[in-house]
Amino acid sequence: MKKFREKLRYSFDQFLSKGTVSLVLSLFLAIFLIVFFIGLVLYAFNPSSDFGNLIWVSFMQTLDPGNLSGETGTILYMIMMTVATIVGIFITSLFISFILSGFQNRLEKLSRGRSKVIEKNHTLILGWDNNIYVILEELIEANKSIRHPVVVILSDIDSIEMNHLIRDNVRSTFNTRIICRTGSIYKSDDLDMCSIGEAKSVIIIENDMNTIKSLLVVVNSDFYKKETGHVCALMYDCLNISVAKNIGKEKLEVIYLKSAITRIITQTCLQPGLSYVYNELLEFKGDEIYFYNAEKLVGKKFSEIVSLFANAIVFGIMRDNVPLIKPKMNTEIKPNDQLIMIAEDEDTAKLDYEEHPIKEDLLIKEKHLTSRKTENIFIIGFNRKTVSVIEEFNNYLDSGSKIKVLVNTKDYCDEIRNLDLSASNLEIETFIGDTYSREVLDGLVNDDFKYIIIFANENVPVEDQDSQTLLTLLHLRDIEEKKATKFDIITEISDVRNSEIVDLAKVDDFIISELMANKMLAQISENRYLIDIFNHLLSEEGSEIYLKPAENYVICGMEVDFYTISYSAVMKGEIAIGYKKLSEGLLPQVVLNPDKSDNIILEKGDCIIVIAED
Repeated sequence: MKKFREKLRYSFDQFLSKGTVSLVLSLFLAIFLIVFFIGLVLYAFNPSSDFGNLIWVSFMQTLDPGNLSGETGTILYMIMMTVATIVGIFITSLFISFILSGFQNRLEKLSRGRSKVIEKNHTLILGWDNNIYVILEELIEANKSIRHPVVVILSDIDSIEMNHLIRDNVRSTFNTRIICRTGSIYKSDDLDMCSIGEAKSVIIIENDMNTIKSLLVVVNSDFYKKETGHVCALMYDCLNISVAKNIGKEKLEVIYLKSAITRIITQTCLQPGLSYVYNELLEFKGDEIYFYNAEKLVGKKFSEIVSLFANAIVFGIMRDNVPLIKPKMNTEIKPNDQLIMIAEDEDTAKLDYEEHPIKEDLLIKEKHLTSRKTENIFIIGFNRKTVSVIEEFNNYLDSGSKIKVLVNTKDYCDEIRNLDLSASNLEIETFIGDTYSREVLDGLVNDDFKYIIIFANENVPVEDQDSQTLLTLLHLRDIEEKKATKFDIITEISDVRNSEIVDLAKVDDFIISELMANKMLAQISENRYLIDIFNHLLSEEGSEIYLKPAENYVICGMEVDFYTISYSAVMKGEIAIGYKKLSEGLLPQVVLNPDKSDNIILEKGDCIIVIAED
């Protein structure tokens, strides 16, 4: 009997522990038993009474204590009604308490970001760092033309704090709903809480080790059970990429941060204004890369298609999910091919079969000279990308090029001197000193160095890196003014939150940081096939983006439309995508994807932006 009571009590305790619903049901059961007991007692002393009526009266007395004032009857009857009233007051108080407690627990759960997300076709971001605001702003811009877009973020940060940070750092969410959930990116239950199986893409923003750990969980989720969808992530160490690829298989797209940034720095340094082009292509705002169904153009040659769009630039073909960037001009369009183009929006690219006369008398038909040249470059500061950039310069500079490097410790000098540059075209000279010291900079900066790169020093506290970089930049601006000269400066910012320093720079300068890589990450989360295009354009092999002198294409000083400029580029095996025009006393004007029918006057010093192999 004792064991039976213990089991009964244990079962009852387990039932009550299930939450508000079980507590409310228990109260209803208690009311039923008490009302039944009262009715049974009254019926026992007065068998002539209606048992059902006694039950109903006692039940109503329990629910509404005010009924007691109107009751009359025997002493036993009044005692039983008083008991029912007292029980009713007690149970009603408990009932209200349980309901309020249930609502409070529910609200607390919601505020802690632990409720289930019921969404479809959303973007899921796993992790949190300072770069998330860049990704969110790009996704918000991309979602402006989409109905009811949703971005879900899963992080171990409190959801209330995440929402506050987003409101403080993201200008506007427009039509995009951002849902924050608190949990672990390494737990399947937390991924399921975010409906990972229904997501269209997953972005992981963590360090390499955490990214790999998260991938192990993601590949075992419902997301990997469907054919559509992909995962994209930034990796900081090339040795970890193969491990991540082995885990993520064909659904994973990886951006190697160091490689991407190195190539952008190198190419931009030698071509002032190229930074604007990369910014434009990597942002959802303005002109970007789209894919266009080429069904109506099957059989046409690529050279013919280039001039068929007045407000879009065709620069490649997507064939069997493989991009052909600047294919041979006689390449024919096949069924199922897509055109790779630069346009303001995929809906604005319209075919125009009207013939536009080419101004043959303005064409320059001579071939280009090589783009390799001899330059002097000054590098200030040192981190892991500095060595890679120096090595990358060997692919772009001719013999006799000089690189002067200022670092703040002897160890970095030794690391640069130990580079294997036996087959290099470069002459490298290293100096030791404070990279932000005006005295040191005055002694090293001279008119021989047109290009200057400022790297964030990795051996100083993170919070001081950008402060030193800013101070160095301000010194160089002052030196530039006093020497009445002009430097093309590329500045690396380590913390994306400090990217507003770009306001101090001219269009020829470039603020380099994870900002660009995260813009690329957002683009690839929307279209995974863009990664091959970006890798191709940033590689030293194949076709790249160049700014070449306008006088190589058309006669300067004369009105010319972009149809003529495009035709001149095609004759040289290149694709013209825009131009850079100098303005006296003003910042250079960089125009990407101009209207081909607009007339412009180009002067010596202006450039045509092209996709070419050299």
